[in-house]
Amino acid sequence: MKNTFRKKRGPWIDFLLVGAILILGGAIVFLTNLNEKSIFQKNQNTGSKEITSDISEEESTFPGVKIISDISNDDKMRFAIQYPLTNFDALNEAITTYIDNSKEYYISMMRLQKDVKEHTGELNIRLDTYQYDHYYSFVLTNKMILNNLEHHTKVKTFLIDSETGKIFDIRTLLNDDIKSLETFASHIQSEILKNPKLKGKISQDKLMLATKPEWSSFNRFALKDESLIIYFDEGEIGDPSAGSLTFEMPLSFINPLLASDFQIAMEADETIIPKVDLDPTKKHVALTFDDGPHPKVTKQILTLLEKYDAKATFFMLGSRVQYYPSLVGEIRDAGHEIGNHSWSHPVLTKLSAAEVTKEFESTEHAIFNAIGQNSTVFRPPYGAINDSVKTMIPITSVNWTIDTMDWKHRNANSLLPIIQKSMHNNSIILMHDIHQSTADGLESVLAYLTNEGYEFLTVSEILNYHK
Repeated sequence: MKNTFRKKRGPWIDFLLVGAILILGGAIVFLTNLNEKSIFQKNQNTGSKEITSDISEEESTFPGVKIISDISNDDKMRFAIQYPLTNFDALNEAITTYIDNSKEYYISMMRLQKDVKEHTGELNIRLDTYQYDHYYSFVLTNKMILNNLEHHTKVKTFLIDSETGKIFDIRTLLNDDIKSLETFASHIQSEILKNPKLKGKISQDKLMLATKPEWSSFNRFALKDESLIIYFDEGEIGDPSAGSLTFEMPLSFINPLLASDFQIAMEADETIIPKVDLDPTKKHVALTFDDGPHPKVTKQILTLLEKYDAKATFFMLGSRVQYYPSLVGEIRDAGHEIGNHSWSHPVLTKLSAAEVTKEFESTEHAIFNAIGQNSTVFRPPYGAINDSVKTMIPITSVNWTIDTMDWKHRNANSLLPIIQKSMHNNSIILMHDIHQSTADGLESVLAYLTNEGYEFLTVSEILNYHK
């Protein structure tokens, strides 16, 4: 029989085990409290503390919109903020995220002002609400002052269809059409530079950068009383002392560019896209001049065109535009169309994508520097173009239907016979305003076309008859 020996555990062992558990638990509590105290002290030492504010809510005059006011109780970190509260969660979330981020940024910037003993700042976010039909535009003007010295003013806009709750942007307004965006951007650039009230306040380089024909360039706008307002932040397009700048235009003026939901039923007499009389019974012709401008020949051609009340399109080389910018202005002011013909007249189909882009963009920059607006059409040198090149040129590319061969013959007397032989309605005639022989032979061409009853159009206008 197998005996089993079992030793009994004494009561003192149980006492030791319980004591060990109690000591371990106490240590954990002590370390936890110590850690929390250290964190708290760290926050205090960095000047971090809770900023309290009074938040109130009131009805607005706009159906479905309430106004939230958030006012700081802190004398050194003052802020007064207003923002809208609507019936639509997606919009509310977007707005409150912007507000929270603005407050956090302001408070963190204030806490960095360690060198100033009595630093005082201020954050003001003002709300302006506009209604156009069933569309609401919420404009938040954000002005931040640090230590009563450094200040920033920025604008943020939110737009919504009050019937559907759908948030929309400039892409929606212009029907997601890149050509409309290009026309829109070019008009804004031109009008801002021509505005006498802004003379001396605008940086052309800043303006071009801020108004590039990209959707992100125009993400701050509002619809107000049948007009469109574009907002620019302080210093974004010019002198910061001028503050935040705006550009306003009637919706009726840009009606042809708008998506159908935003279009106005009443047609305006003048729009951003000039109206063209598409009367098929009339005869039309487009005169084009390449490779200029030329300080002598181009001026002679301008005089003749004015004599016969004829409009034309000048396809310019950027390398020449940079030398004769005032002449480009004379051409534009006379009512003629400005086209891009590359910088150095290469065969574009033999260039890389980067080289093609550089040829186009450098010329655009020169034209814009000369007249404050971009070209409207492009003509490839030698007429050499393919699908690959077309994808890199953001404006309409156009060649010709009649080549006068003036570049080859250099004979004033051969200009008219060639045109007479090939003339047809809606012709696009190729000439060059760098040859004296072309200027010498042009008057006979103008007289002939006038007697034949042709109306002189720009290339952009005559292309409506080529569709």
